[in-house]
Amino acid sequence: MSSHAPTLAFPPLSSQPREVPPWRARGASLAIEPSLVAWFLRTVEPVLRRYFRAEVFGVEHLPSQQTLLVANHDGGMLPLDGIFIGAAWYRRFGVERPLGILVHDMVMRFAGWLNRVGAILADRPHTQAALDAGYSVLVYPGGSRETFRTYWQRKTVTLGDRSGFVRHALRHRIPITPVVSVGLHETFFVLLRGGWLADRLGVTRHLRADVFPLVAGLPFGIWPGVMFPQLPLPAKVTVQILPPIDVVALAEERLGRPLQPLTTDGSADPAIEQRDLVQEIFILVRDRMQHALTDLYRQRRHPILG
Repeated sequence: MSSHAPTLAFPPLSSQPREVPPWRARGASLAIEPSLVAWFLRTVEPVLRRYFRAEVFGVEHLPSQQTLLVANHDGGMLPLDGIFIGAAWYRRFGVERPLGILVHDMVMRFAGWLNRVGAILADRPHTQAALDAGYSVLVYPGGSRETFRTYWQRKTVTLGDRSGFVRHALRHRIPITPVVSVGLHETFFVLLRGGWLADRLGVTRHLRADVFPLVAGLPFGIWPGVMFPQLPLPAKVTVQILPPIDVVALAEERLGRPLQPLTTDGSADPAIEQRDLVQEIFILVRDRMQHALTDLYRQRRHPILG
């Protein structure tokens, strides 16, 4: 991977508000610096891989065409599986084919520089801009709702019951590539999700996070998990990339007709807004991910040790 490749940038968002907090503005466009990505993969990723004994399977399933990677969300404020997924992507395709990774407001607030290695603010306009520009994107639909589900619920894929990613895939006529991982929910322990407390404290309104979890681990023992990230325990992390799902073919089969392409003004086929159609595809994606996750946990002998 060349360190002299030019910066790769998304087109600016014409709909971006004029006045936004600096940390949100940093997510307004993605300017990947290939030299920084190459340094990160060369320096940081091997250390994390050894610490977590990480393995990534199914890299051959990453499609050569544009795709929407959809992953289950574990690890609290440190979804480190994104690093391993990104490393697998760049080893397969090189930095000349950048991958956008959707990142929550809280992360971009404190680490806006991450857009230089592929981070995009996780909201609809930025996702839309990345896909419109032809980039593949990694999305965690479950968001804070899934990443802070309790330790006892870690074996269940929920995707936060959010199906917007299906509409994005249908709109751009691209496949969905499911990705599942195990281990990161053993780097700390979520004792209580605290959805009711998030509402009471206004966290949902101000931080776009509908949880205020109580977690246990290092370095604080027991603390509110949205206040500080954990020092992760060295749990073994395993990532499985599944074969892409041709959601356009599924939709056309159900509709009995081809999906209309995007018009010059960006309008999509109205059928992609059909709730029953979107929900059917959502359930199919979620169930395939659940099956794969169950298999990974079945192969896992002990928590943390793997």
